Amino acid sequence: MDIATLKTIKSNFVKELQDSASGKKTSLPFIINQIPTTPLVNNGEIFQALVIGGSIYKKAILKKVKKKLSILEIENGEQPLFKTAEDLFLFVGKIANPNINIISINFAHRIKATVRKNSGNSSKSRIDGILIGGSKESTLHGLIDKKVGEEIERYFRKNKKDALVAVANDTICLLLAGLTQYKPIILAGGADGTGTNFAFFLDKKNAVNLESANFDKFPQSKEGKIIDSTSSNRGGWIFEKETSGAYLYKHFNLIIKERNIDYPQISSTEELDLVSRKNIPQVSEIANNLLKRSAQLVSCQIAGITEFKKRGMVFNMEGSLFWKANGYKETVEETVKQLIPQYKVKFVEIKDSGILGAAKLVS
Repeated sequence: MDIATLKTIKSNFVKELQDSASGKKTSLPFIINQIPTTPLVNNGEIFQALVIGGSIYKKAILKKVKKKLSILEIENGEQPLFKTAEDLFLFVGKIANPNINIISINFAHRIKATVRKNSGNSSKSRIDGILIGGSKESTLHGLIDKKVGEEIERYFRKNKKDALVAVANDTICLLLAGLTQYKPIILAGGADGTGTNFAFFLDKKNAVNLESANFDKFPQSKEGKIIDSTSSNRGGWIFEKETSGAYLYKHFNLIIKERNIDYPQISSTEELDLVSRKNIPQVSEIANNLLKRSAQLVSCQIAGITEFKKRGMVFNMEGSLFWKANGYKETVEETVKQLIPQYKVKFVEIKDSGILGAAKLVS
């Protein structure tokens, strides 16, 4: 894409951020998360953090030592599908440590942030999320429009376990993990892998989950329109359908078919990356162009956030597309410099971000 088009997209994104921040309705859900200022965990106390919502779950036992977090144990495993709320409750009950009564959950589903006070058997404030919707596989029937943490606490009480549960979206947790190394004013979190999303701090007490996969003020590709027309959420998450690992390989298949190129269909963006690294006439060029376009579009959001914040930024990034795809990170770095030469942007990958971000909900 030419730089003039990219600058227009970036400006459109900045305008969406400004309008959202002033309360106007835009394509960005702009979900504000109030971060509790009083920790649930005391100095020296042990607690548990869980990462739930993908195909792999993680669980860890941590200890708070002054202002630092120490991971004492960590493990992961295959996660089942959650067709119902009860499926989720049973799973959390299974992996929760019976001797720990403070649990923080990084929940990879769409939730509207809220803060609970005087809930259950405690007057302590904790961040929670109202489930907006499940996924195609994990429908979570019976939990929609309910507070996830509150319902898990209720399940625990029915089973003779008294626990405080805090819950936040996975991109918010990615952002919070950055607090282990950086100040909130310069922090952003970015998911650029299977999906696309960004979050950043509005101030010390409030973070915003943009759900930026839904941004739509940019020119859609012909392939993107076809993919959207056959999707289960037609008209939604337009940006993600042009940029993310869940969809890029589908663009490739459509282009190959339209151009009558004799090449087999691929089934993942990992395969797309492999094709881009080869020297197959026409085919490798198509793969490289798709990765480059994705990186350029994502750069518009990164540059837009930085311009909105009016300062240099540190982005804690997650996603194999960003970190591993052929030339992807380099394209992002180059494009961001072209779009906002007046600001410096740094990209970091903080180890165990999912766990550390969940831990910051209570510590």
